[in-house]
Amino acid sequence: MAENVHKQTLACGDGGNVTAAGRVEGDEGFAAWLDVFQANTLVARALERGLKERFGLPLADYEVLARLAEVPEGERIRMQELARRVLLSKSGLSQLFTRLEKRGLVERRGDPENLRVTYAILTEEGSRTLERALPTFHEEVAERFARHLSEEEIRTIRRAMRKIIRAFEEEPLSDEPGDA
Repeated sequence: MAENVHKQTLACGDGGNVTAAGRVEGDEGFAAWLDVFQANTLVARALERGLKERFGLPLADYEVLARLAEVPEGERIRMQELARRVLLSKSGLSQLFTRLEKRGLVERRGDPENLRVTYAILTEEGSRTLERALPTFHEEVAERFARHLSEEEIRTIRRAMRKIIRAFEEEPLSDEPGDA
């Protein structure tokens, strides 16, 4: 008597039905969010597998190295700002950063003028590791995500996601000069 929980519905107080996942039937906004969440999870898992198998690098570690590589030559980034860019809590980033430090991929540097500030630095080894992993990462994104979409669908997704990101008063990580 096993029921398919994906099709199971529950009575809702307003007379509507709620699926087991919490979606009210006909609520396209929630359905869209659920699809985005599922697609993101599946693609992220595939990226994680590929990076771990080839480079021993979890996706979050790759993301930290990639964000550090974006810092212009001669500039520094505070750990707090790095945490915001990689979408981690400060404590989550601290633990991850410690693992990367042990591998010689990053280092922390204090600010002698402000002892409360710590900067995150990409080492030469971190840069080399990122250079080796970058083609695999881009190939996996293309294979697992972009190849399934037309150019117009990609532009539509970007526009929609940017609206949501900006609603949280954040700027999209993909922003480049001239992006709208």
